[in-house]
This record gives sequence, C-alpha cells and structure tokens, in this order.
Amino acid sequence: MPLQNEPIAEVDNIVRTFTKPLVKPRKGRARRLYGFLKREKRTIRAVDGVSFSIRSGECVALLGPNGAGKSTTVKLLSGILCPTSGEARLFGMDPYRNRTECAMRYGVVFGQRTLLWRHVPVIESLKLYQKMYNVPKSDFESRLEEFSEILEIRNYLATAPRRLSLGERMRCEIIAALLHKPEIIFLDEPTVGLDVVAKKRIRDFVRRINRDENVTVLLCSHSMRDVEELTDRIILISKGHIKFDGSKHQLKRRWHNERQIRVIYRKPKTRAWRRQLRGISGVTGLVVSNGQFELTINQDQIAVPTILKLILDLVTVEDIEVKEPNLEDIIRGIFGEDEFQSSSQSEEVST
Repeated sequence: MPLQNEPIAEVDNIVRTFTKPLVKPRKGRARRLYGFLKREKRTIRAVDGVSFSIRSGECVALLGPNGAGKSTTVKLLSGILCPTSGEARLFGMDPYRNRTECAMRYGVVFGQRTLLWRHVPVIESLKLYQKMYNVPKSDFESRLEEFSEILEIRNYLATAPRRLSLGERMRCEIIAALLHKPEIIFLDEPTVGLDVVAKKRIRDFVRRINRDENVTVLLCSHSMRDVEELTDRIILISKGHIKFDGSKHQLKRRWHNERQIRVIYRKPKTRAWRRQLRGISGVTGLVVSNGQFELTINQDQIAVPTILKLILDLVTVEDIEVKEPNLEDIIRGIFGEDEFQSSSQSEEVST
C-alpha cells in the first residue's frame, strides 16, 4: 500500500482521441450515396496533454463543464480506456494493461451506471462482489454491518435495486464499491439527482472513509456543495486541458480577489468617513443605506485585516460580516466563456 503523501495515481501528458462520423446534409441521390460510402470523420481530442498526480490520502475534485474530459480522465486512470498517447499509472502500474490487478485495489461509482444487478436483491450482488474480490467472510460481514448502519440501508438489502429510490440505490452502490477496502475510489457524480438528506449521508460517509481509512478520493461532480465539503484540492479541466490545479483557497484568490464587507454601524467618528473610505486604495465599491454599508475591496491591493482596522477608526461598529466568495459562482465565471466558444479547436476533420 502506498505511504502517506506518495503518488497513488498519475497521468503524464495523456491524450485520448475519439473519431465520429461527420454528418453533412447532401442533396441528390448520388451525393447521398457517395457520402454514405465515403464517410468523413472528425477526431475529437477528449483529453489533450493532461498531467497531474494524486497522493495517497488526498481528496481531489476534478471539475469542468460538460464534455471537458473529466469522465474520460477517470476511465483512463481506472483502466476502462487506453490512452492514445502519454502515460497513466495507478499504484505504479499501467491501469489498462494491469486492469485486473488494479481493479482489486480501487473502487468506482458512476452516478449514471449501476454496480448492482437490477432484478436480484442487493445482498446477492454484494455477495458476488465478496467472491470476486476474495473478501474473507468475517471481513465482509463486519464491514457490511458497519456500513449498513452508517448509511441506513439494512432494510434495503433484501430488495432488488429496481424497487429502490435513487438515493437508496446510490448508498448501496457506494457500499459495493468499498467492501473490498480499496486504496482509492473514483466518484463520478455520486450525488446526482439525490435529495438533500441522501446527499448529506453520502458526503459524511465519504469524508469518514477518507479520514479513518486513508482512502484516496477522486471526485467528479457538478455539485459545488460536494466539492466544498469533501475536497481540499481542485483540478479544473476545460476542452481536455488542465486550467488550474491547487487548493480551494488558491482558486478563490486567483479568480476572485474581491471581498464584500457588510458593516452595521451606530455613528460615524468623522463627517468625511464616506469620502475617506472611497479614497482608500483597493476599495472598489461602497453602498450606504439605513445605518449600514457594504464595502467591496480588492485583496491584491488591501488585506481584509487592514481595511477592518480602518473601518473601526472611521465609524462605531455594531456588527461586521466578511462575505466569502461562492465557489459555484467562481466556477461558473471561469467556464462561462469556454462553454460559448466553438469547439472546433479541439477537433480536426479527416477522411
């Protein structure tokens, strides 16, 4: 088992391309026949020169708009797909060529695909995984008992997945992915379509196994609540390229340096306090109304503690609130332009 802080998963300049038919409207029977026989194709670079590594015990979010290459990257790391070029390594091995050996050491949950047999009771699917992963009966029973209690699925074990709600089924899916004590788990949209209660149970459970069992987590999700609560590191991918790799704090500082400070005050200490606030370098906005004001600052020019001290010198304060930037708004702002740009740069036409 990899030691703490050792790389457990790596991709080095990895590329994965797909070809799809290029459909063009053609008039005339002869032209349509020619188009059918001599079909043009387009090459899509789903992942284009991606490099990163994940260390043992990390909880990492891989984020990006639809079609950015997130799921393809997960499939390359889990050995489901083979890279067109570049290298993927899991536990120091090629996950595609050593898929069986790697699969014994990782777990995977795809929110849109099931690990369970649809028409047989959940417990029968779990017993099948026990045999597949050679889990000793005593370990299987104790682990199933522990997880069933935490995720509250004991009453569903005798039920076929087709009769379960989405939230109930997803809790069973996560147990199936973790019964064999994997060293890393890939979670692709694990809370999609779930209600708030089911999402919280799953988040709490993932956080627990990351903390208590040192299970490395790679999360792909459009839920910023999942990202905020589970991960410390974020990798942003856009059109197959890495756009950012760092902590949530670094992400917020890089793309959202503004802070809003809301102040409820009793009385000013000087008549010119508004003018003085507006004149401070780094203050980009001031809105005053009914005994309170909201100040917008640029953290590259002035630090929050500095502006708070200046505020206390100018007015008698009753309450101060520093508003943190919303991660969802930041991510939307980063990818907003990318989603509207043409994808033709990532495709090339071939015949």
